[in-house]
Amino acid sequence: MKVDLRKRVAILFVLAAALCMALPAAAQSAGVVHKTLPNGLEVFVVENHTVPLATICVAFRCGAISQTPENAGLFHLYEHMLFTGNEKYPNQAAFTGALNRMGVSNWNGGTGTESVDYYITIPSSKLGEGIEFWSWAVKKPVFQQAKLDTEKGVVINEIQGYHADPDQIADNALESRMYGTYPWRKNIDGPEANIQNATLAQLEAMRRTYYIPKNTALFVSGDVKPAEVYAFAEKWFGDWKGGDAPVIGEPAQAPIPKDVRIVYPDGDFYDGVAQVDFRWRAPDVMRQTKDTYTSDVFLYLLSSPVGRFKQALMEKVPGLYDPEYISFNYPTARDGGTYYFSTYMLLDNPETDGATIDRVAALEKAVREEFALIAKDPAAYFGAEELAKAKAKLIDLNLLSTEVPSSYVTDTLVFWWSVATTDYFFGYEANCAKVSFDDIKGLINGYLVNSPCATALRLKSDFYDGEPGMADLVKSQGYTVVGADNAFWWQK
Repeated sequence: MKVDLRKRVAILFVLAAALCMALPAAAQSAGVVHKTLPNGLEVFVVENHTVPLATICVAFRCGAISQTPENAGLFHLYEHMLFTGNEKYPNQAAFTGALNRMGVSNWNGGTGTESVDYYITIPSSKLGEGIEFWSWAVKKPVFQQAKLDTEKGVVINEIQGYHADPDQIADNALESRMYGTYPWRKNIDGPEANIQNATLAQLEAMRRTYYIPKNTALFVSGDVKPAEVYAFAEKWFGDWKGGDAPVIGEPAQAPIPKDVRIVYPDGDFYDGVAQVDFRWRAPDVMRQTKDTYTSDVFLYLLSSPVGRFKQALMEKVPGLYDPEYISFNYPTARDGGTYYFSTYMLLDNPETDGATIDRVAALEKAVREEFALIAKDPAAYFGAEELAKAKAKLIDLNLLSTEVPSSYVTDTLVFWWSVATTDYFFGYEANCAKVSFDDIKGLINGYLVNSPCATALRLKSDFYDGEPGMADLVKSQGYTVVGADNAFWWQK
């Protein structure tokens, strides 16, 4: 049987690359210079004179992590509104005209789970104009009702697309049940009603709380000198006032409840395979900091398709698709850290028997047994050479992430500043180098072996409907059947 998973491979490769590019390099080797203005605004400069360009980015610690049920989705709306005008550029035409006059070659904004950021790339001779441009946008935005009404429609169209996307349905269906206490912190979209009912007063309240100097960083990279960046930053941002940085991501997300199991019959999924996901509660970077370094080293120990972990699963669990498609990931997070295990099972395969749901249970059992075996003696399981190799991979990827100044700012620096802290960032490699097999043993025993995990099974709806006894087994083993009508937290 031939199964074409090239589209899925491309998606996973992009996600893996994004995680790798987010790994920070040591400050001195990366050429990062940092200063904090008296009002609390942090300024980071990456000097690189290879080409006469400069990338200017402003980032804020907010996004989904800062949401409540009532304003979920409004950070996304605010992102759109920031481009509509301010006291110097009063409308979108003036805003866009300023971009054109500066010769902007690349610009965008984004709302994420734990950050909101905006950036432009300009000729370095326009550095002062670029920093001034962002100062007006973030300090003095002017939001008009007519434009708000227009942008509501744009944002609603976008989130309708997200809510119809099978990948979004699958991910949100599981995550909203894993983090049922504060599920709105994990989804930037929010219910459409929140967008439709949004007011200018709500946006103004968000501006006063989150878009303030003590919750903001200015990043500049490229053909620039730190002294001139600081001079322009002080000139255009020095008079910016605001209160203390808001507390975000508190209280902590609760542990994952027991017996979270979903099955998603997806009409657009691949023929002949099922995707199986297990997710465990993982460390939060500001709460269990040391464990996050151990997690990164551990995931690289598990990553090789010819390594012992993946090969053992292939032998123990008949009908897995390929070791290349077994993944274990940990994206660093301030709130709701998660371990992700994912793989594919072949369906209707002569080497396997038993119901699909039973095969999922057998796979979970095998994964837990393998984790327990590692925890018993990780040094014997991997060997000292593999531990050294895993740490070397982290360092190499750190160095790779610094090669392009613009992406180093917009991907790497913004990520780590938003999610963690500069202290975490600058000490990353040294702390990863300290990780021992005892640390890995403690991590596995503390987070994986006996801790509850959430389970998701995604497969073609035709197969789900056609397998004898599937519906009864799903019900008897505590699975919830999910789809577009019950995937998102506000639908429950």
